[in-house]
Amino acid sequence: MDYVTMIKDDEPQEEEEEISDKFLCCVCLELLYKPIVLSCGHLSCFWCVHRSMSGLRVSHCPICRDPYLHFPTICLQLHFLLKKLYPIAHNKREAQLLNDEQARACFSPQIDEPKAKLQSLSVSDECSDPEPLEDAKTVNVHENDLPKNGISKDDLLCSACKELLVRPVVLNCGHVYCEGCVVDMMDQESEKIKCKECHVCDPRRFPKVCLALEQFLEENFPEEYISRRSGIQKTLAHDSKGNFQKYYKEGTSSSDENNNNSLPRWANPACNVHIGVGCDSCGVYPIEGERYRCIDCKEKMGYDLCKDCYETPSKVPGRFNQQHTPDHRFERASVRQLLLNLNSIGILVGGPMVHEGRDESEEGPPDSDVSTSSSPE
Repeated sequence: MDYVTMIKDDEPQEEEEEISDKFLCCVCLELLYKPIVLSCGHLSCFWCVHRSMSGLRVSHCPICRDPYLHFPTICLQLHFLLKKLYPIAHNKREAQLLNDEQARACFSPQIDEPKAKLQSLSVSDECSDPEPLEDAKTVNVHENDLPKNGISKDDLLCSACKELLVRPVVLNCGHVYCEGCVVDMMDQESEKIKCKECHVCDPRRFPKVCLALEQFLEENFPEEYISRRSGIQKTLAHDSKGNFQKYYKEGTSSSDENNNNSLPRWANPACNVHIGVGCDSCGVYPIEGERYRCIDCKEKMGYDLCKDCYETPSKVPGRFNQQHTPDHRFERASVRQLLLNLNSIGILVGGPMVHEGRDESEEGPPDSDVSTSSSPE
């Protein structure tokens, strides 16, 4: 064996992780990164969902074609779960997408590491007064609760009941609850779900169970999961598909009932649809009706709110890592006037409306320019 061969043998081999199919993005077919859970329960990456959405009309799930209007927030609980399960693949995806975002000068939300609930004891800390027996007992309990993949039950707790998730449902704000807990959170009159974590009302219909996450729970915590699920199902009536049938409605959501036409909504002059512009609070995309644009945010993406979110104070800094603050000023933006050829499918606009300013020779009202907030690249 020569010296060159020895060097090659000593070189560290890059490890590969076998990623479960249920955690592969349905669009890019890679590990889910900053995962989004649609109202139908299917998963995709943040940018994959954003790029697959239509800035002109109702969007559809890439898998089941379920219609939706709102761009959900990243599910942090699932994000950290995947990061712990597949650290190598996660780091690769992070580096790859960061380079892409830097090249486009458009960034997805920054996610900070969660604060550790328990601080480990330092070996050199001689001033502390440890309790060896209790600590050892606690450590043994945690070790027994850990599956082979290193995921503990604490990683998969419901945000309401603080127990292991059962038939997990992810709201538009990204928080995860048991299906039964979501039913308890729903207002009977308005039929809207108010999140107990962020106190924001879900603007959609009753979301469906995230089957990929449910399957993971069944595989890793079979006894406890089956026990809890059987207890909850006795109080909830499900249809043949396993969905909670009182609030599930087939077809479009309440916000989409009048918008599932073959002709785009904005083809109707009476429709105030802001093409290629989404709300940075509730995620509706595109905004229909009144739209308010921040004049102090300097990012290329901009910061926009629909009427409902503008009238409801929000602490959301922006869905694209904008540096928006509550003291920023807003102005009402008008809908840009378009020239359409309704006798053919062709439209006189080649894609989502993205421009940096207003040309003096441009027709239309002076405040009719459209920012690039939530517009696909």
